[in-house]
Amino acid sequence: MPGITGFICKHPIGDAEEKLNTMIDSMLHEPFYSHGTYINQSNGFYIGYVSLKESFSDCMPIYNEKKDLVLFLTGECYLGKKVIHDLRNRGHVFNQENAEYLIHLYEEQGVDFLINLNGWYNGIILDLKNGKAMLFNDRYGLRRIYYHESNDGFFFSSEAKALLKAFPFLRELSMQSIGEYLTFDCILENRTYFSNIYLLPSSSVWSFTKGNIYKKRYFDPSSLENQPVLKNDQFFEELSFTFKEILPRYFTGGSIGMSLTGGLDTRLILACINSTPGELPCYTFGGTYRDILDVRIASRIAKLCNQTHHVLRLDDDKFLSEYPSHIKRSIYISDGLENVCTADVIPFNKLARQISPVRMTGIYGSQVLKSISGLIERSPYTQLINPDFKKYMDMARSTFSAINDQRHSLSSMLFNEISWWWNGFLSSQSSQVTVRSPFLDYDFIKVLYKAPSRSLDFGAKFQLDLISKNNPKLMMVPTTGTHGGSSSPIVSYITKQFLKSLLIADKIYIRERLPYSMTHFVGKIDYLLSPLHADRLIMGFAEFRRYRIWFRNQLSNFIIETLLSSRTFNRPYWNRKYLERFVYDHINGRGTYLREIRKVLQIEMVHRFLIEEI
Repeated sequence: MPGITGFICKHPIGDAEEKLNTMIDSMLHEPFYSHGTYINQSNGFYIGYVSLKESFSDCMPIYNEKKDLVLFLTGECYLGKKVIHDLRNRGHVFNQENAEYLIHLYEEQGVDFLINLNGWYNGIILDLKNGKAMLFNDRYGLRRIYYHESNDGFFFSSEAKALLKAFPFLRELSMQSIGEYLTFDCILENRTYFSNIYLLPSSSVWSFTKGNIYKKRYFDPSSLENQPVLKNDQFFEELSFTFKEILPRYFTGGSIGMSLTGGLDTRLILACINSTPGELPCYTFGGTYRDILDVRIASRIAKLCNQTHHVLRLDDDKFLSEYPSHIKRSIYISDGLENVCTADVIPFNKLARQISPVRMTGIYGSQVLKSISGLIERSPYTQLINPDFKKYMDMARSTFSAINDQRHSLSSMLFNEISWWWNGFLSSQSSQVTVRSPFLDYDFIKVLYKAPSRSLDFGAKFQLDLISKNNPKLMMVPTTGTHGGSSSPIVSYITKQFLKSLLIADKIYIRERLPYSMTHFVGKIDYLLSPLHADRLIMGFAEFRRYRIWFRNQLSNFIIETLLSSRTFNRPYWNRKYLERFVYDHINGRGTYLREIRKVLQIEMVHRFLIEEI
């Protein structure tokens, strides 16, 4: 995704400019990117930048009036209008529609300005007068900075591939990281797939002066954790007030499109923003198998709010015929974070950009309000793993256990899970559109820490109450969960039970693991009945992605050619005998091995497109 890249030299590097250009070139994925370089040889600063055209950060490099401070930024910040207005009144000159005001905020407040920032961002400030650089990121580490330290200098980038392209010696995968991915579907702590490339920790501000690095954190989560707990009524009142207060921040800066689902997170945003008719175009992603419930419900919600609704649809057959190219692009752009079973994220968001370059979503709402976790163990069958490699998966479990025992539950979600596990959803989307969501707003998060309870019902109650107060007609439409519906209790109950049964049936049909030893039984029965196409009667309402079926049918040749190749067999992670067996059993309907196939495919694609063929 667009971002910053470059290095800070400890001593002159002969081909520094060439390396910087190589780093920038690796990040130019689309024609609608702005980019450039900035070089200050006397201080050893070599900076490259890439941004979405006309986005918040499409104004780099950003100078103060004296031209002795320079800022490069990725992402967006959301501050109150009064802060920006006061800066202008104190004589600063800037365009208040983009990131230009930030350098003046730093000029007045120094490093403390980071404490007051709100949003998902990273950046670097160059103090030319004092020969100092300051690299920073947001509180949650959502906007990643990959880095490598050596005796020559400090090398960094928003995209790992920039480092891999410019410095071939970094193209080595970490056994520990692969073990963590195979166990938890993500890499823990501040490691990456690559042995000598790490992530800047969340809330970091690292300073560089005369070859020395000073590593600090500008934010301590304990300041949130130690707030007094509110009484129930007072908490809900303050949370509701705060959500409505902060929401307008996210609807500034021109055209915005609403990525609408059938759930509560996006419905809450629509209920509280009160857009004028036709002002907020809405859209929902879908496939061609049939309209999923998200599509059907979202269209009704948009209509009730007097907004247009578009179904952004990918043709399944066309997408699957082009799957090898989609997966290559997805793995490359996301640095291996995007799941091989969501390789459609980039083409979907390319369609979204045609509606608006800014995509408003409900992302992270369920995580902070309802503690919906993605960071759980999802190990493949142990037979798949080479016996010599199993120790790295045991190490991953130990690491996870130690991390989990140390943190407040909301802090664990915000500062661990969202930056390690949920971050993959953001990287590919941000290559096409500016992604926004109000649910990680710092003022809103501060109130969440005052909750009297973190029970599972806590978030839904808040959302249902606030929607009912602000736009009660929206709750006449059932959600994809168990909320809302007709004013008639009988009709509402029947509707909810019917929708629930459709969702359960679809989950049984497409899930990679099922309880009660049903996983392989369902796969076998489905394979036997597939000639009858009975699945079309009740399947396809929950999810348009159907990789359990696609890997068995349309993509079977690709899976065989890729996973049963000598290149894959020779990796140190797999037991060749069981890999071969699992692939053929899945394709021939003798079982369900979706998890095993996708994990092997993910690692193989990382090897090929980020190490061997980069």
